Amino acid sequence: MLIGIDILDVMRMEKFIQNERFLENYFTSYEAMYVSQTMRKTQSLAGIFCAKEAFLKALGIGINNGIDLNEIEISHDKNGKPFVKLSDNAKIILTTFGVTDVQISISHTDEVCTAICIMQ
Repeated sequence: MLIGIDILDVMRMEKFIQNERFLENYFTSYEAMYVSQTMRKTQSLAGIFCAKEAFLKALGIGINNGIDLNEIEISHDKNGKPFVKLSDNAKIILTTFGVTDVQISISHTDEVCTAICIMQ
């Protein structure tokens, strides 16, 4: 089992919410669309960013060490539960770690966001 966790001050994301280059570099088009449709845009963006960091921490590889952040998509099922979708490159790397299941959970207040990723 691999576990990664991340925590973020939501206000750190405030300056990025309107930065198209930042959004394109680190988020998928689905994620940008999802955030644009939420009432709490900054908290949602921070939550997605935390989930991506928790995913990379679970693998122990960090940002841009084989998997770029925009290769990890935090999607949502019909009930709003987050789940991870990966690019083909990220899937290959995940396979080398022997991972067959990825679970993600995100939580936030107005000020703080956290995410945990558990892989088996």
